[in-house]
Amino acid sequence: MKGSRLRRPFGGRGAALLWALMFLPVLLLALAFGVERVQSVTEGDVDVQRALEQAVKAAAMQVTPESQAAGRPRIHAARALAAFERMLAANLGLDPATLSPLAGSALKERPDFVLVVYNGDASFAAGGAQAAWKYRFSGGVLTGGPLTAAGFPCRFGVTSSDVLPGGGGTINVTLDMPGCVGVVSAKGRNVLGRTPLAPVRYAAAKIVCPSGACGA
Repeated sequence: MKGSRLRRPFGGRGAALLWALMFLPVLLLALAFGVERVQSVTEGDVDVQRALEQAVKAAAMQVTPESQAAGRPRIHAARALAAFERMLAANLGLDPATLSPLAGSALKERPDFVLVVYNGDASFAAGGAQAAWKYRFSGGVLTGGPLTAAGFPCRFGVTSSDVLPGGGGTINVTLDMPGCVGVVSAKGRNVLGRTPLAPVRYAAAKIVCPSGACGA
């Protein structure tokens, strides 16, 4: 009709509302992704850190009977490794024999780790308490070998993939008594996103003697 005008179903405000409704699900998805991402990173870090702390403590508790009886407690290196792996597997949902992730594990693949068992001297090496020994588990392959012991105190440098006697890493740890230092790198499963979570954590534990010197 003459003089009549076609009216838009939505005015300016209506169009803005329509666009807002169209993009709202995208915005909510982005927010959900952000929350989930933070939660995943936090939980992954906490799980690995706690598991590593308990594993290192378990390793440091593997004192040989001979050294304990002599009042100079020293750590059995091979038993320390076994205790470390056992505790790590129990807390991260890993196969205790292969360290491969079991169903329900938060990890995507086997973790890599370095464990140093440090006794400071070779007084009880015949009983399995070597002066200083480093184990490395990388790509599913375990290797190990002796380190040079320098008595106490001894400083270690910790990097994302190694424990270095004498310091020099990103973090420095000093042992004034027999103990263990470990670092773990693990890839966690993602709920959203393509980038795998890969927290790296370290921990150290030492023997504490009533005299404060452990007979050193």
